[in-house]
Amino acid sequence: MRIKNILLTSLLLSGIGFSAHSQSVGNGLIFSQETNGGTARFKGLGNAKTALGGDISSITGNPAGLGFFGQSDISITFNYDNAANKGSYFGNSISKNKGRFGVDHAGVVFHFPKNEGYHGWQNFNIGIGYENTNRFSNHVRYEGVNPNNTIVSAYADDIAVFGDQTLANNLYDIRLIEQFADTDKGYFPITNEVGNKDQISDILTTGNSFKTSLAFGGNYNNVFYIGGNIGFSSFIHENSAQFSEYGWTKDAATITRDNPNSSFVDPDHEDYDFLEANYEMLDDYYQRSEGTGIDFKIGAMYKPTVDWNIGATITSPTWYTIDQYTESYIGVDYYDSEDAGEAFNFGETEFTDDFTYRLITPWKFGLGVSKFFSRGLISADAEYVNYGSIKIRDTRGPNSSEDALWDQDFKDTYQGAVNLRVGGEYLITNTISGRAGINYFGNPYKNADNKQYSGSLGLGTKLTNTLYMDLAVVHLINDYKVSPYVIDEAFWNSPSPVADIKHQRTNVVLTLGAKF
Repeated sequence: MRIKNILLTSLLLSGIGFSAHSQSVGNGLIFSQETNGGTARFKGLGNAKTALGGDISSITGNPAGLGFFGQSDISITFNYDNAANKGSYFGNSISKNKGRFGVDHAGVVFHFPKNEGYHGWQNFNIGIGYENTNRFSNHVRYEGVNPNNTIVSAYADDIAVFGDQTLANNLYDIRLIEQFADTDKGYFPITNEVGNKDQISDILTTGNSFKTSLAFGGNYNNVFYIGGNIGFSSFIHENSAQFSEYGWTKDAATITRDNPNSSFVDPDHEDYDFLEANYEMLDDYYQRSEGTGIDFKIGAMYKPTVDWNIGATITSPTWYTIDQYTESYIGVDYYDSEDAGEAFNFGETEFTDDFTYRLITPWKFGLGVSKFFSRGLISADAEYVNYGSIKIRDTRGPNSSEDALWDQDFKDTYQGAVNLRVGGEYLITNTISGRAGINYFGNPYKNADNKQYSGSLGLGTKLTNTLYMDLAVVHLINDYKVSPYVIDEAFWNSPSPVADIKHQRTNVVLTLGAKF
């Protein structure tokens, strides 16, 4: 039931029939990515910072860049973030926006000169920084009329794949499914697969991830720079997803084809009342995850000539411990007619789960190069991340079979990705600099298209000999296809529904700093 080029929403069929295993695999990628962070200067440069130093972003970027500081420095960075989404589903489009203010970055670098001469170690500098590494705030909504299938078919597939008889009993109790006469085929929907059904998907995400880092950097002969950091990460992620479906149940003739002995076609049975009824169904899913973790990074820079920098970084996995709470609900109301004001029958089924696990994010490897000119510079980075190497481990103790399933799921779903960043800076006057940059984010998915890139513009000015201010605007575009549910297309002879999502995120960033 895998569909090429389509992502599955975090709805996960309400989680009713899914184990904590399935719910956590989707979050592994989210918690492994760091897409925000940094000062306005480096954001204006497209965050191409692996081969650049002298900025407080070096604390979490390439810590070797701390060796470029010739005096102590302190700064704070403010941010306004706006996420705009346009969802298109069966020819209908709808837009949603979500914005918020916050503090993106704050840090201080302490300069400790070691040698007044040219040879040997010139300095050892220490930096302490706070960074908002990812903003989860987002709102995606799409709706339309689906004439092809019903989400209840996906529930029936879920029962077949996981063998979840409890789910089967719950869905039968609320009159959503019936068993095939040939029991080996499993269950089929009482809701009409063909015919128009109004479907609405509404997904609201909130939360942030943060990192506090302690870093050092040294300068040897103004040619070789080395540094390292240790980072302490934490995050809160909340996801609320609702899927609504409005339509009609099947008639007796349609159900008889799949099960002529069904109670739904017996006029003397109470189930007969559910035929050709108007229904409203809600699939409601909520998940809250909180995690803390630790990681480290080492970096180096080399100046083969005065106008070139070459940089490299190795970032360890973040070793997270995550507490995850999930609750989900399926409820349905049935009406005698479309205009009836009161339901003649209704039902619901619920699921809750608490799960604590360890998440090990991928290693990251970065290379960068910078070229300096008389009044400016150009910098470029490449970063490799193998998202297929994400690992989850149950905190209750080793379980080799479950660990192997998790590992295989990540390998089957994700792949290695290369992220590219290019930026430039030009000294317009002796106190004002202009900046621009572009980012390309490699696709982490093996079986889905996910185009993501961003552009940035920035300005920097020296307010006094010690005070400075930087401003940047970053605009990110992410186009992808998403499915609210996936069905066995061959079995149901119907395509899974697909929505086109155009996600755009705009960041306005302001940094205020002082050298001392």
